[in-house]
Amino acid sequence: MKPNARNRLNLALVAAVALLAVLSYFTPGTKLPAPKPELISLKPAEIHDIRIKLPNQPLTEMVRQDGDWRLTTPLAMRADPNLVRTLLDYLDVQSEAHFPAAGADLAKYGLDKPKAELWLNGVRYAFGGLQPVDNLQYVLAGDTIHLVNGALFYRVAHDGYWWLDKGLVPPGAHITALQLPHMTLTLDKKGEWQLAPADTSVSADDIQKLITAWQEDLAISVEPIGKGKEEGEVSLSIAGADKPLRYAILKDPDFLVLARPDIGLQYELDTSLRDTLLSLEHPKAPAKP
Repeated sequence: MKPNARNRLNLALVAAVALLAVLSYFTPGTKLPAPKPELISLKPAEIHDIRIKLPNQPLTEMVRQDGDWRLTTPLAMRADPNLVRTLLDYLDVQSEAHFPAAGADLAKYGLDKPKAELWLNGVRYAFGGLQPVDNLQYVLAGDTIHLVNGALFYRVAHDGYWWLDKGLVPPGAHITALQLPHMTLTLDKKGEWQLAPADTSVSADDIQKLITAWQEDLAISVEPIGKGKEEGEVSLSIAGADKPLRYAILKDPDFLVLARPDIGLQYELDTSLRDTLLSLEHPKAPAKP
């Protein structure tokens, strides 16, 4: 048999086997595999209250208000919408196996002292240890112990500071003045920015980029204020606010740290944003090798 003919015969045989498999799968009377039950029956749009408790950590609670998420404890502040959305996206976890919790030794499954507890609209889910064979995690929901993939736990297991909004100013804030260590920008009655000290080399686009950076750039993390030495200050006025926001620039070898003494928090940003946020100088290009 010629090579081309042999190849055509092999392809025909493969196609025939695939067709038989499909016909067999959909033959009347053939039982389809039962769908795996879902750990959480609530849909993301139905959830209006999220609580998280970690060992030796205060309770974190977030509530949905007018389509937005806000923390109510341990701090009353806006929550990071991206992190909450990611958590909600992982709620469709399937139960790979389950058994009644009644009579079970919870300590055996790490459920007597959970690694994390999650409440969704008041419904509790406790995350325990890992099953040693396939590393599925034990989760207690109601009167049932489930074995699930650990992805949801890693979205849940963060303290309250993790969930804080990473923006430097409130969403939609209209900045009217910005005082940096070496310059001041003020929006006049004509809606034009005035720079002091004056610098004719600075364009309106340069100024707008600086203002936009303060409105849009996000911190990597938000933490309680540390012990970094203050090396400068930023004052930022927002339309409608009673007083300016004050940021202390703290010395840090790894981040650009902007601290808010009024709320006891510091925002840790990538060091590459130092020029972007604190000056009108364009970042210097790296030297060519």
